[in-house]
Amino acid sequence: NKDSNPIQLENSPSQSRIPAQAKLKGDLNVTGSVQVDGRLEGNLNSTGPVVVTGTVIGDIHSPSVASSGTVKGNIQSTDYVKLLKGSFVRGDIHAPSVIVQEGASHNGRIKLVVKGRDKR
Repeated sequence: NKDSNPIQLENSPSQSRIPAQAKLKGDLNVTGSVQVDGRLEGNLNSTGPVVVTGTVIGDIHSPSVASSGTVKGNIQSTDYVKLLKGSFVRGDIHAPSVIVQEGASHNGRIKLVVKGRDKR
């Protein structure tokens, strides 16, 4: 049911999806976008946006991450991270922009990084 998921990626040939009933163990490297509705136990590296409505137990590296699910691991993004209502993240977040909606939970550190190069 589309209405039960608050966020979804547009269907495109470069989109990968882990269905709600699926449980995967191991690292996942994706070219393009990925939506995790099920459970992934391993690190997720994507060249496109990542949407989590299920569970990821591992680190996520992606240009952008939006979550209404659970992430137990660090998130590293080159653009932004959005934690939507109902999401839970336990781990550090490194991104130029982090949005935490009311009703989202985060346990960890947030490091805002400058896009492009490090300007310390």
